[in-house]
Parts: sequence; structure tokens; C-alpha cells
Amino acid sequence: MLYRTLGKSGIPVSLASFGGGGPSQFGKSAGLTASQRRDLIARALALGINLIDTSANYGDSEAWLGNALKGIPRDSYLIATKWSWKEGGGDGLPDPDRLVASVERSLKRLNIDAIDVMQIHGISIDIYHQITDRYAPTLLKLKEQGKTRLIGFSEMMTIDPKHETPRLALEHNPDVWDTIMLKYGILNQYAAKHVLPLAEHHGVGILNMAPVRYTLTRPDEYLQQLETWRTESEIDVDHPKLRDGLDWLITEQAPSIIAAGYKFAASHPAISTVITGTSNIHHLKDNIAALEDPSLPDEHMALLTDLLGDSDAPR
Repeated sequence: MLYRTLGKSGIPVSLASFGGGGPSQFGKSAGLTASQRRDLIARALALGINLIDTSANYGDSEAWLGNALKGIPRDSYLIATKWSWKEGGGDGLPDPDRLVASVERSLKRLNIDAIDVMQIHGISIDIYHQITDRYAPTLLKLKEQGKTRLIGFSEMMTIDPKHETPRLALEHNPDVWDTIMLKYGILNQYAAKHVLPLAEHHGVGILNMAPVRYTLTRPDEYLQQLETWRTESEIDVDHPKLRDGLDWLITEQAPSIIAAGYKFAASHPAISTVITGTSNIHHLKDNIAALEDPSLPDEHMALLTDLLGDSDAPR
């Protein structure tokens, strides 16, 4: 396993990290038992993963993760979790006390004394300043109290494919945030234009979420994305390297499009870690193997950045 530094924190983080929530709900969709979840986490840690991402609003994921980690030395893993400012419903922003209560609840569910990375879940640009003004002081206080080591937020990738929210954060409040979670991949390269260089400059760690999910691995959705780009962007969707699919990325070093996708997702030096959320141990091993050498052939990288450097697929 390769390790990078989580921004300016100096904390070593595995290039591959584990997503303990999202669509799979920590194996719920696959029907994993508690024993199988423990085995999955044990295998992930044995393979060198040291960061596990979850969220208070991923169903029972935090509690299941806490149970799966029982008996495992605390210094062998990092926990990143999230709180959603939408948890109370309605149009107004919840009181900061709701954030504090969520942190306390997460600590109990996870059976830990401190959260390594506490994030606000899904901030959009229209509400960024209100969210930051309202909750950043509380997050900083929690950090001072030792209940979290780092603070960050995740973007809403489906409505902010050009990463305007992370860019705003890095331009206006780079000293507030230790980490930002966003999506950067072969079909989502827009972050490399502004956000990733800014993050690298300010020492903000980037957690790369879902870089290979959906469009890249589903031919029908890939073709649909090409049609969207045909009408909405300047991307040359009729170039044979795009029109005929991406199988040309498959090589001995990248035995599948998925492997190529993970390699590309980690290729930018601003990326601290790439989150893989599979509940299948074999898929997990394959994804980690892809990141053992996070590079593609120079000619492939050149083609991808030349053809898709402005790409902003939202999924």
C-alpha cells in the first residue's frame, strides 16, 4: 500500500481508503452479516487501508462499523464521518447544537474517543457561506476539545460537477478546512483546473469519492453521457478514442477500465486518498492492486487530459 499525507495535517493516509456507507450501506445491500462485515474490515486493514469513511446518515453504518472495529488497536485506523445539515428537514439551518449532538452520537456508535476527520455532508455553493459562518466555529471548538482531529466537508457532486463549492472554500476559507471530499476521475476531470492546485497550495487534503462509480463502468450510461456532452460542452465526443469506448485503456498494468479509473483517480498529487466502497473482498483487493502504481502510460494520460480535460460528468 502506498501512503500519502492528509494535507497539512502530516497524518499518513493510505492511498486506498474504505467507504463504509454510500449506496452499499456498509454491505447492507449485499446482505452481509455482522461477522462478514468484521471480516471485510479486518481484510481491508490487513491490506494496508488505514482510513474508513462513513456518515451519521448512512443508516446503521456507524454502529456496524464500531462493532466491526472492536478489539482492533485504535492507532491502526482513521475514522472520517459526516453530519448532514439537512437532518432536521425544513428550510432553516439546524442549531449548531445539532452538530454537537451528532458528533457525540457518532463517538458512541463508533466506540472511539475522537473522530479523525469530521465533515459536513453535502454543501452546495448557494449555501456555502451560511453553512461556514454557522458551523465552522462549532467544528473548530470540537477540534480544540479533542473530539475531532481534522474538519472538512463534502461537495454535492450531482449538482456541482465543476466543483464551484470547493473552489469557493479554498479561495475564501483555506485556513478553516483540513479536508474536502470531492469526485475526480476520468470522466470528471474539472477539479484539476482550479480546485486541486488550490488544495495542494493550501495543504488541504482531498478525499476522492466515487471516482469509478456509475458512468465509467456502465456502457449505456457512458453513451448517454457522450450525448449530454455533445449538446452541452466542447468535448469531441466523436473522437474514436471516446466514440468507440475506453477499452484502449486496458493494459497489462491496468487489466480493466475500473483499474484504469482508480489509477487516474490517484494520479494527481493533490489527492490524499481514493475511497473505494465495495463490500466484495475480491473487488477490494483488485482496487487496492490498481493503486499500487497510480499511473497510466504517458500516452494514455495525454489523450485523457487532451480529450476530457474539461469534462464534468456529475455522477
